[in-house]
Amino acid sequence: MQGIYLPLMTPFKLNGEIDFGCLEAMFEHHIRQGVHGFYVGGSSSECFMMSIKERQWLLGEIAKINRGRVPLIAHVGAISLFEVKQLIDSAVAAEYSAISATPPFYYGFSKAEVGHFYRSIAEYSLVPLLLYNIPGTTGVNFTHQELFELSELPNVIGLKHTTSDMFFIEQLRQRFADSAIFHGEDTMLVNGLQMGASGGIGSTYNLMSADYVAMFDAMQGGDTETAMALQRKVNSVTAELLKHGVYQSIKFLMHEKGVDYGHCREPFLPLSNQQKGLLARVIDDIYFK
Repeated sequence: MQGIYLPLMTPFKLNGEIDFGCLEAMFEHHIRQGVHGFYVGGSSSECFMMSIKERQWLLGEIAKINRGRVPLIAHVGAISLFEVKQLIDSAVAAEYSAISATPPFYYGFSKAEVGHFYRSIAEYSLVPLLLYNIPGTTGVNFTHQELFELSELPNVIGLKHTTSDMFFIEQLRQRFADSAIFHGEDTMLVNGLQMGASGGIGSTYNLMSADYVAMFDAMQGGDTETAMALQRKVNSVTAELLKHGVYQSIKFLMHEKGVDYGHCREPFLPLSNQQKGLLARVIDDIYFK
């Protein structure tokens, strides 16, 4: 399990309902770009603003569209372990290759409770588990040792690591040679791969998947110069997205390029006409096929 895994967004209508008709075209676009797999139902999909039933439906629908062509990882993270298990059941039924879960957040759970959360998932799931380290949004700060210990749990095959801590990637690779390590900092994918990451998962892949695939391929071939040129290119676009709202900007720009990504759910605000005009200028810098 390695390469560029695309965390597919969820298209919504202006009234907030899921726009069922957009999903297949979105998925097929990225298949054509050569992505190696999909990470389904994560934060890029606005999962924490969706009901569990909606998330279960999304997992099943993407599996039907995929038809076994590429590996799928189901994000099943939720605050309640009860809800996580419902999502795991759906992922297993849809024959996902693996699951992944953010740690439980908001209530300030103790490390003992977070450990119980991951042990319970690993024991319950019939498919392998990827841990998820993203302290910037969950507020859960793991020490290296805590992540090493969780990585030793039966059925844990790796993690999604969304921090700038490259040292940990190198250390985890040294300890667990076969671990699936997905780097989640889009702007530093080359660095993550240099330090031993197996691949990457990031929101901006939705907009520039071909470039990220080319970046991964260049690194696999030892062509760091080409990979860094691509990293600088996507970073220049990402800098513009950050000014206006990453999710709204990606969905707008994908629509401009002919792939309907729908809208974001409120309380995300729509882009103004001025913002759309500024973003449209970056389209020529984005590589599409």
